[in-house]
Amino acid sequence: MEVTRARRLMTIALTAYLLVLLFALLTPSAATPSSSVSWVAEVLRSLGAPERVLIPDRVEFLCNVAILVPASALGSLLWRAATWRDWTAYGFVFAGAIEVVQGLLLPERSATYVDVVANTLGALVGALLVAATRYVRGESSQPSDWPSTI
Repeated sequence: MEVTRARRLMTIALTAYLLVLLFALLTPSAATPSSSVSWVAEVLRSLGAPERVLIPDRVEFLCNVAILVPASALGSLLWRAATWRDWTAYGFVFAGAIEVVQGLLLPERSATYVDVVANTLGALVGALLVAATRYVRGESSQPSDWPSTI
């Protein structure tokens, strides 16, 4: 019974997160994403991050990585059959689709390959966090769920 409730909560959390994410990524104006990057840079500065990290393009890249980590982590928890490889591919397709929409339909937004790379990396990180946790807990075997090169 607790497992069903946990799955329901994770499904709700993933759905809510994806809706907020889609809203943020498909907002016609670039003002909100730009102000978010500035805010993150200020938070990082207040935490003592080195100036070389605080370059706006780098902060934007880190933000683009971070935005897909929760989605792929929650997805990995919900659908155990999908591996880290699958979630990386899903992240790539999602990021590519978002960039195509931004490039074709949202003239104030900029569509870049760098965003696709960062989002795909974020999907990989989220899925690997879950895979690593499962591996450490003994819930999965290395050959099927964990990259053999790590």
